[in-house]
Amino acid sequence: MKNERKTMAVPTARRPSLSGYVQPGKLLAWSWVSARMARSTNYWIATVSPGMPSSRPVWGIWLDPRLLFGTGSKVARNIDADARVQVNLESGDEVVVIEGRAVRLRDRRLIKTYVERYRAKYNWEIAEDDGDLFIVEPSRVLAWIVDGTGLDGGASFSNSATEWRFAATPGQRPRAATGASRARRKQS
Repeated sequence: MKNERKTMAVPTARRPSLSGYVQPGKLLAWSWVSARMARSTNYWIATVSPGMPSSRPVWGIWLDPRLLFGTGSKVARNIDADARVQVNLESGDEVVVIEGRAVRLRDRRLIKTYVERYRAKYNWEIAEDDGDLFIVEPSRVLAWIVDGTGLDGGASFSNSATEWRFAATPGQRPRAATGASRARRKQS
């Protein structure tokens, strides 16, 4: 499957249902999410793994509303077996959580863009054929602000929690590991 860059509209923001802690208030703007994703250095990628979930920090590039990243290791193997991922930033005070599906990046133009921006952002030389490159197609994004001191009694969180749900695109359903894909993983 070829990963062509398609325009993905940002859905309307709404208040999420998070165990009754969310109060009516102003919703965060998508630009707030995008700014934090663009300026972040480290992105925590959580994957589905046999036995235990797995989470690893990676470097990446934000191409609104998608994250492009490269990784080897267990993350790549897990994504090949089950494409469902969750992306988290380092901050627990300015939270962005992206749930979606990671697919291998094969579009040459996107790879070139990724490499150019990666080199500029991290001052690190990588080859265009670096191998395990992925793009996260979001299905749901959550964001909120928290007063790290706790002195606001949760008011920042309760009044800022925002959710965006992206329409599923054809082929976006998570792929469960098959017996054949498990056997290939064991051989590697």
